[in-house]
Amino acid sequence: MAFNTLVEAGLVRPGQVLTDAKRRWSAIIRADGTLAAGGEAGSIHRLGAKVQGLDACNGWTFWHYHDGQSLRPIDDLRAVIRSDMAKMD
Repeated sequence: MAFNTLVEAGLVRPGQVLTDAKRRWSAIIRADGTLAAGGEAGSIHRLGAKVQGLDACNGWTFWHYHDGQSLRPIDDLRAVIRSDMAKMD
């Protein structure tokens, strides 16, 4: 599943800020489902790796959103979409 599916479903929105769990790095969600940070833009995986200086990153578990009470991994939102899709089958 692509991250932009979460944008299209309204679970996250363009302009919203995502951070890592310890709030060391942040990125802004773009309308096309990519992230932007420090003059760079890319997928949740590519930008997660870039900000950490790594070759690879699982963006689903690295990036977090604030749900009003705490930081939660965006993977939780992917699980919501998957659950909704399973109900349709």
